[in-house]
Amino acid sequence: MHFAFKFVLIYFFTSVPFGAMYELTVDSFEPDPNIDKDYIVLNTLRVTRKQRNVYAIVGSFETFQNWGNQNIVYYTISSADKPGPPIMSGKAGFCDVFNMKHEIVEKVREASDMPPICPLPKGVYNIKNFELTEKMLPPMMPQGQYVVHAKMNNHEGKQVLAYKVFATVK
Repeated sequence: MHFAFKFVLIYFFTSVPFGAMYELTVDSFEPDPNIDKDYIVLNTLRVTRKQRNVYAIVGSFETFQNWGNQNIVYYTISSADKPGPPIMSGKAGFCDVFNMKHEIVEKVREASDMPPICPLPKGVYNIKNFELTEKMLPPMMPQGQYVVHAKMNNHEGKQVLAYKVFATVK
């Protein structure tokens, strides 16, 4: 039993990097080509790597509808190199996500000219140098390739916005 416990500890500490010991690489950040152009136009929204484990999101987008909890946001995080069910998935109303007390959501709001609380009125919005930093990342992430699917449906259930992000953890 003692040997088995040591084996599990050794396996855990060698297979799961901690803190700054891993490197996250965003391999691609792809909007769905079938985005509803009557709902949103992604003018110049871009993700760029600034340094190790630091990414900037900058650019603008225009919404042609008001966004509220009638819009449903769905997400899944899956292994891109191992078949199986999603690692994590969920759904929530847009305002429930936008109004979250979560560091990433709060920093995106601060780095933009979006209103501080939902609903999001139709209009043009700019994100100015939002930085996703290492401090915002989980302290532990298993090495591998991941795919994040995020989409938003309107009140009729029609998909109006979707992104696919591929990332690698080394």
